[in-house]
Amino acid sequence: MLSPDTRTTAFELLRPPSGYHLDLAVLSTYTLDLETLLALPLSVLAHSDGGLDELLADPLCLQQAIRDAGDRIHAFVDESGIAIPRNARSLYSMLESSVHPVRAPNGGAFHPKVWVARFVASDEDAEDLLRVAILSRNLTFDRSWDVALTSEASIRGRRRVAASGPLRDFLLTLPQLSTSPVHGNVVARLKALAEQVSRTAFPAPDGFDDPVAFHLLGLQKRRRLWRPPSYGYRTLAVSPFISRTGLEVVRALSGNDRILVSRQEELDRLAEDALAEWNKVFVLKDAVHGESEEGLPEQNEPMTGGIDRPSGLHAKMVAVEHRWKVTWYVGSANLTSSAFSGSNVEMVASVTGKKGRKGGRSGHGIDRFLDDGFRKLCVKYERVEPDKEDPAVTDARKRLEDARDALLSTVMCVNCVSAGDAWTLTIDGDGIPCADDVEVVAWPVSVAEDQALLLEKAVSWRLPIARLTAFIAFRLSVDVGGVDDVRMTLRLPAQGIPEDRMHHVLRGLLDSPEKFLRFLRALLGGLDSVLGWAQERRQGDAAFAWGIGEGGETLLDDLVRTASRDPDRLKPVRRLIDDLRKTEEGRRIVPDELFGIWTAVEEALAPEPRL
Repeated sequence: MLSPDTRTTAFELLRPPSGYHLDLAVLSTYTLDLETLLALPLSVLAHSDGGLDELLADPLCLQQAIRDAGDRIHAFVDESGIAIPRNARSLYSMLESSVHPVRAPNGGAFHPKVWVARFVASDEDAEDLLRVAILSRNLTFDRSWDVALTSEASIRGRRRVAASGPLRDFLLTLPQLSTSPVHGNVVARLKALAEQVSRTAFPAPDGFDDPVAFHLLGLQKRRRLWRPPSYGYRTLAVSPFISRTGLEVVRALSGNDRILVSRQEELDRLAEDALAEWNKVFVLKDAVHGESEEGLPEQNEPMTGGIDRPSGLHAKMVAVEHRWKVTWYVGSANLTSSAFSGSNVEMVASVTGKKGRKGGRSGHGIDRFLDDGFRKLCVKYERVEPDKEDPAVTDARKRLEDARDALLSTVMCVNCVSAGDAWTLTIDGDGIPCADDVEVVAWPVSVAEDQALLLEKAVSWRLPIARLTAFIAFRLSVDVGGVDDVRMTLRLPAQGIPEDRMHHVLRGLLDSPEKFLRFLRALLGGLDSVLGWAQERRQGDAAFAWGIGEGGETLLDDLVRTASRDPDRLKPVRRLIDDLRKTEEGRRIVPDELFGIWTAVEEALAPEPRL
């Protein structure tokens, strides 16, 4: 279980083993916080264990980590699931090529939480590795109780592994689900990764039978009810969201011994007879619920449109005991009709192992899981009759949902045009057909929300080049008490964004030769050194710590030393200098004297021509 206090655990799932580096990571999620994705490369590549706010504290560190990550991290997210960031940042534009909005083919939500990573060995004789994680947590920084199943294996198989087939199919289908074209290079890398996955048997955790089996829901051409392929005499089901259909599917997996753990409000919403065949029903204790913070709720489970960050129970798993064994199902699927009927796209992994004796410490049965601590988190469910909702509130929420769906179906694009010293960013598109009392406003995520404008056929902002972005935030609201706004970010097709936009973003972060020189010396030590440099700089003693002289007299020594020991570390230096020298202002930051030192090192490293 991933508790609310282990938010960095998800980042650790992508950290390479010793002697390896991350080559490619494909992440799928229903909801996405851009700030989390912004901090992910720094946490993974620099092995930082700091909290999210600490990781986001220095834009230069983030910029360098994202550049180092390059084309290695790609996130596929439900088109309505990108949250509006807490803070306006120009760096969000660096994520545009890594974020791929997708649409479920059968009208539901794109809901899987699957991470697949490939790690390449530094030693040529060592085998590369694949790591897969099937989670219940989204790519967000919420405060929920979640669960994850992770497995790692060497890439060496030659024959297809049936248990891994659904994971292969999932990777191959992702580009087809995208609402905008995915670059051909990304598609090719996904195909290669899918082929490697198909020939890999992923080992189950200790005590379980190999391999891990994957179950893909919601990509069939015809919707059909999915049932876990197990039947036994006892069942444990844990799910934050439930429906009568979902409970019926799981109830049929076993005899009369059934245990259910869910949320109070979900259980209260059901008719009492829907729980009649569940022997024990529990909810989490109030004391173990996470803090309520800003974020985006899961809209298919059900949509509130509010700004409270999800908290409390969010794990989704089912255990079925059959004879002396137990099968565990872990993944994204709630016990709902949307999940099991094929409306949503979901991914579930299953493992089977020995149940163990009742009261014993061996095995992996339901009692072992409950006795290891989960039982202490729960209390017996006591029904509380829910208050009847005002019909006006119900109708207003329905109008907001309809307006959101209409917005997602509206053809819009971002157009950027140079306007002297600034640029004009315009959202062009058809008007949104929605109820008269629904107000829709929009603004680029690179600026503050107070610059939001009422969305009409075309709305514009005058922005510096570094603030141009394809990520546009939307807020839908009605003037009805008790109805929260619907808030989301869309990545729109963009035209006219200049290729040198990133140069200007970088120039805004490195605005003096002295700052460039300090950062350059940190960069020569790799991302870990950059992170340490940022921490010292925030403490106000960076200049003293690095001992910068007026002419940067030790820079040549630093460059030569790095070139002889680890020449690959000069690649980000080359990118940095090339970017800055492309503009007049950048040439002021990297003056000719410093550029001459760099050029001398480049010439010394150049390979000798063949005779």
